[in-house]
Amino acid sequence: MEWDQGFRPEPGPGLCGSDREIFERVWRRVMPEDRYDSPVMLLGEEAPCPAPAVPAAAPPASPMPCPTLPPPLPGVSICANPGPMEPSGGNVPCLGTASAVHGAELQSFILHELMDARTYQAMARRADRSAARTLSGISADERRHAKRLSTAYFLISGVRYWPVEQAVVSLDLPLAALLRRRFWEEQEGEAAYRAAAAATADPCLQELYIELAEDENSHAWLLRGILEAM
Repeated sequence: MEWDQGFRPEPGPGLCGSDREIFERVWRRVMPEDRYDSPVMLLGEEAPCPAPAVPAAAPPASPMPCPTLPPPLPGVSICANPGPMEPSGGNVPCLGTASAVHGAELQSFILHELMDARTYQAMARRADRSAARTLSGISADERRHAKRLSTAYFLISGVRYWPVEQAVVSLDLPLAALLRRRFWEEQEGEAAYRAAAAATADPCLQELYIELAEDENSHAWLLRGILEAM
């Protein structure tokens, strides 16, 4: 039997365990004795097959350093559990504490509106049905004015201002004379609100005063209409 010079059967390092035993058993049948011209020489003791290489476990990653907060800015304190902040209101342009300079003015307007509401309600009881309906409507307007002004006062000061004791309304004049007086006073009220709107830097107060001034102007013309119908 001739062997190709380019092929030499040998167990090689790739045969291990049961595969190597099968190879030796088959080769002994072909070549019972070791010969010098045998292409394969079986070794009496075979070194154990190396165990498959196991990749070394990667070293545990070192923990990431904890991030550090930047130093606080000058004048700024950092609290772990900041509580609710109470706004000062000093920098609020609309009905903030900077508008407290108008406190006395607002109190005066509130008081006058409440007195006017009482006056018109009393006048309505002395008028005929048509005039009474108009006068009651004006009374409701004046009371609503007082509420709007009181709300503005509370937003500025944090205090509810609603005077309980009010001056007694004098109705010792005939209804026509009272209507004439109220016609003048409504125009004076319009002028007072417009002057107050021009004197304030608070945009909300300015808008409120202008709206009330327009209502006072409408009241004056309603009173004129009652007189024209009498």
